[in-house]
Amino acid sequence: MPEALVPELPTLHGLRDALAEFADAFKVVTREVVKRKFGINWAYDVRNENFFKKLNEIIAMVENYVYRNIAVERGPLDTSGQWPKTVIRFKLGGEEAAHITVYWTGSKLQAVFSGSRENAERLASIIRALGGEVEVKPHGYGWIVWLTTEGIIAIRNNGWLNAVKSFVDELYSKGLIDKDRYERLVKDIEAGPNTVKYAGIEFSVVYKSKGIEVRHQPRSEASKNTAVDALKARGLKEGVHYTVNTVGAGRYEIRVTKEAYAKAVETLAQVGLKEGEHYAVYDRWRIISVKAEHKDAVINALKGAGLEEGKDFTVRSGGVYTIYITYDGLREIQRMALNGDLEAERFIRELEDVLRRRYGQNAVNKLIEVLTPAREEGAIDLPLAVYDDKGNLIARVVDLRYEFVENGQPVSQCAGEGCRLRIIAEYEAGGERRQLKVEWYWSKVQKKKGETTVTYYYEAAWPTVKNDVEAAVLKALTGKAKRVKVCLLADQLDALRRFKALKDAIDQWRRGIPQNRQSQMSNK
Repeated sequence: MPEALVPELPTLHGLRDALAEFADAFKVVTREVVKRKFGINWAYDVRNENFFKKLNEIIAMVENYVYRNIAVERGPLDTSGQWPKTVIRFKLGGEEAAHITVYWTGSKLQAVFSGSRENAERLASIIRALGGEVEVKPHGYGWIVWLTTEGIIAIRNNGWLNAVKSFVDELYSKGLIDKDRYERLVKDIEAGPNTVKYAGIEFSVVYKSKGIEVRHQPRSEASKNTAVDALKARGLKEGVHYTVNTVGAGRYEIRVTKEAYAKAVETLAQVGLKEGEHYAVYDRWRIISVKAEHKDAVINALKGAGLEEGKDFTVRSGGVYTIYITYDGLREIQRMALNGDLEAERFIRELEDVLRRRYGQNAVNKLIEVLTPAREEGAIDLPLAVYDDKGNLIARVVDLRYEFVENGQPVSQCAGEGCRLRIIAEYEAGGERRQLKVEWYWSKVQKKKGETTVTYYYEAAWPTVKNDVEAAVLKALTGKAKRVKVCLLADQLDALRRFKALKDAIDQWRRGIPQNRQSQMSNK
């Protein structure tokens, strides 16, 4: 049975993708309706239905057959074009089922196929069966499948990896790639993909000079909403533990087949829709780009001309979404792991594993640095030794206490914009007992977005450091200090949470954060 279904694998994948997109959108709608009507956070998930599960079982069975029976062959090195390349062929039952060309651009590997939609979808299904992720897109006069270096490495099939590795080996043997890049590529191929999963979402992990980046790029607005809901359900807060970056939201791409493109463009002109006002045309890719408010009018016009959605054209969101887990988010997940959350524990463990395999110990050390405040929260007791830059013991912090302050006066408790948290550190230096005070407050920021003013708050403190001893004390407590004025932010307050005497007070003050809000500008 699996062998008989192999030719239908692209159709099965297409059906699953369509159902998944519908399920994501339907889940968002039901959550909003139920919450508005009944005040509870619940959503209906079509993915839990038996037919969805059965479809996934059938696809898994066929993919397993392809994985076990596929033969991968690499063609000779070709240096006749702009970039060195090789063709990798996939064979089933001794016959070629698909092929793709792998290039070395001088800085990275790329794999590209361009041809008919049927062949592109067959290739994509084989890649998916081998563990890769890929999309089929219209391009020029055909359809394209395109893989980056990460996409190539993500396919964990021995035949494929051996073919890619032999291509890289031959490039090196012929002097077409330098030693450093060769060794890096071989290491990445052997190390495997740079992905981790959390809340059912696959995140890519990258380590750069600026630090660790954990990101997810949903393919549609519905998928983005589903991912955001999943993170919220785990207790993560948008803008604190993760951010959503959107480019091109509010637009849709209508991709038209070669045969129907001329008729589609002619139809829009004839029904009174104006190019530049209601839609934009990109002839090279046969894409009609429309704003959300004009989407239905354009689609109805195409259908009125006899064009069929799904056959002559497809519609997808033009927005590109990226969800980033912030350092605060990584620390929050670490806290969950320390409290016995097995999924969070696995995420942290796999994140460290990816960083070690792909980027080495420096990347792991950075992760440890990021997570240390969460791992040490409430664990440090006094006294705390304070050292200068040369390693000499110059003071000891012997007491830490706090005050909630409102209108300049200590109070038993407070919350909101006017509530401050004053932390008092007592330390001994040179035979004397001294104090260092740091007062935290909610800093307000207002930004205009069109006709709306958005107000949000972040925690900050600006202590004045009088001398080198105070600077060393502040650095021992927060990890940051300099003479005169120093700006302290969330990372430094997190560092203070390591101390038993302060953790609960900091958590209480943070719970009183003023609410972000939006207001409309009045026209006068």
